[in-house]
Amino acid sequence: MLACSIILTLEGCAVNHFSPSVDSAILGNRTEPVWPPPPQSPRISYLRSISGFSDSDTKTSWLSKIIDTITGKEESTRGILRPYNIFADAGRIYITDPGFQILHVYDMQNQKYLQIKNAGSQRFVSPIGISVDNRGEIYLSDSVLRKVFVFDKEGNFLREIGSPDTLLRPSGIAIHEEKVYVVDTHGHKVSVFSKKDGTMLFSFGHNGTARGEFHFPTNIFIGKDGLLYITDSMNFRVQIFDRDGNVRSAFGRLGDGAGDFSKPKGIAVDSEGHIYVTDAHFDNVQVFDRDGRLLLVFGASGSGNGEMILPAGLFIDKEDKIYVADSYNKRIQVFRYLKGNEKSKIQ
Repeated sequence: MLACSIILTLEGCAVNHFSPSVDSAILGNRTEPVWPPPPQSPRISYLRSISGFSDSDTKTSWLSKIIDTITGKEESTRGILRPYNIFADAGRIYITDPGFQILHVYDMQNQKYLQIKNAGSQRFVSPIGISVDNRGEIYLSDSVLRKVFVFDKEGNFLREIGSPDTLLRPSGIAIHEEKVYVVDTHGHKVSVFSKKDGTMLFSFGHNGTARGEFHFPTNIFIGKDGLLYITDSMNFRVQIFDRDGNVRSAFGRLGDGAGDFSKPKGIAVDSEGHIYVTDAHFDNVQVFDRDGRLLLVFGASGSGNGEMILPAGLFIDKEDKIYVADSYNKRIQVFRYLKGNEKSKIQ
């Protein structure tokens, strides 16, 4: 088992820009941080940060431009204020921003930027959870409106799922085939809905400390193994369930040592089954194996590249790029899990 962390202080950093407003992973001739540091074989590398979307770098949709002009937010909402959750797939990055009360959508391949602020006549209040299905339909939870809103790929509102009668504080979302899994933080459970018609199929969990119970769960991720990985935040642990809501395992405890949790938030799993958890108190990402053994820690408190303050949501895409919502620093940091040979694997 390998457990290590690194604190890097970067001074006099020259920043290069390419679309969107992204900081280059190379500063002069100096390579950006990796974890663990040399001479050990690196497992995680820093790639870049995303802090906003400028008109010179992106083509904004005509509808967004009209709305921005009317609302007077054309400049302010190009940046990211308080990112919470991320989803990335098919060349697109989706970022919920409860600070600006919008969803940022950046199409990297076509260099187009879209922002979604409303679901029909309903203006977002606290957009938190985000997921996208295999048809490109966008699912977003609003924790105050207590609903999940569904949009097509172009951002057109299609329908809503749930209501204040069924959801107390919806947060994380995950989609598997025709089911939508919604973490209900204040309901201390996960509600499962039909994608087809939005009916609730079943729910699992209730308030408690036993395995299978929750105390303010927040985020969810479905791994390649089809299992549900959930941060049970105020029980200071991770719980793993099958798709029917049966608990498989759990790990974690409250503490300030390596492998402990204080404010666990985002969770994701890479292609080889390693479990990543952000902690908003420790300002880092801890990496565990399936049995809950700590393998690696990356990140530290600060605003430099690879550092973070109050990290929240976390997502890992099919290419093992790791997206971290660095909430207080108003940016998304992008890392990569380095695989390909035995020496580069987390062990």
